[in-house]
Amino acid sequence: MSAPTGLQFEFVSGCLVVRATGSAQFEQLLNLRETTGPSNFMERYELGELAARYLPKIPIAVLMREDQTDRELIGRQVARNRGADLEVFLEPAEADAWLKQHAVPAA
Repeated sequence: MSAPTGLQFEFVSGCLVVRATGSAQFEQLLNLRETTGPSNFMERYELGELAARYLPKIPIAVLMREDQTDRELIGRQVARNRGADLEVFLEPAEADAWLKQHAVPAA
């Protein structure tokens, strides 16, 4: 199976890294509700940086549990400050609706 056009996948230090180039056209739902983190400020900050670095032109809906979020949503702020189109949601239906509004049209 080949990677979708405009996406590069790399496994680095136990992490899957997905890079989107200018030709990638899709939206991303990142469901973190079954994970144990992110649990602290720096983990949230770093996730925001990674989202902006590797998925800069892709609408990203992050689905989390309330206990995984912080009041300031620092990861979202960091990602947005670096040009990412990212929003955090607690409910799957809200995330899906947001993604439909932010879908990147096919070329």
